[in-house]
Amino acid sequence: MPDWMPSWGTTALISIVTSLLTLIVAGRYISPPLEVRNRRFQAKMQAREKFQANMLDLLSAVTHLLAAPVAPEATDTVRTALREERARWRAQVDEATKYLTDHAVQLLFAYQGTRLPELAVRYSSNARGVWISDRSEEQKLTNLRDITQHCHALFFDSPVYARQRVRSWTELERLLEQLETLETPSSG
Repeated sequence: MPDWMPSWGTTALISIVTSLLTLIVAGRYISPPLEVRNRRFQAKMQAREKFQANMLDLLSAVTHLLAAPVAPEATDTVRTALREERARWRAQVDEATKYLTDHAVQLLFAYQGTRLPELAVRYSSNARGVWISDRSEEQKLTNLRDITQHCHALFFDSPVYARQRVRSWTELERLLEQLETLETPSSG
């Protein structure tokens, strides 16, 4: 180094040049891929959050519909109010199942592996299929409650409850298989 520069100046100059080069390289070659990765991760997490939110909306509305039948001995005012509430809850079930079906493909990217994302898509399709089927309302609600409880336990319970999640996975697959075989028209 030049003799007019003190020894600490050389260290400072090397430090400044290294910092500038690191900043340039990081800004040009490292930051853009990290930003893309961050956006993908955020999209994945948002898909999971919306999946869970719609599942909980569905479970809540189904539970209300099962728990609050219109009692014939109630007054006209109460019966009218209950009918309006039940219509509102039915609309919530309809909206949640529509959302789950319309956005099911996002779940293929939100979860890893092959079986788990496919199970999420199967659940979403079956939930809508059950809701628009010819089953009685009681059957629809019971089927929706059962598959939604198991699906929620599988996807959103804590990893601490691994045994419960495995049981939910098995039961969900069994219920979906049962629903799918009931819906297939018999050939003959």
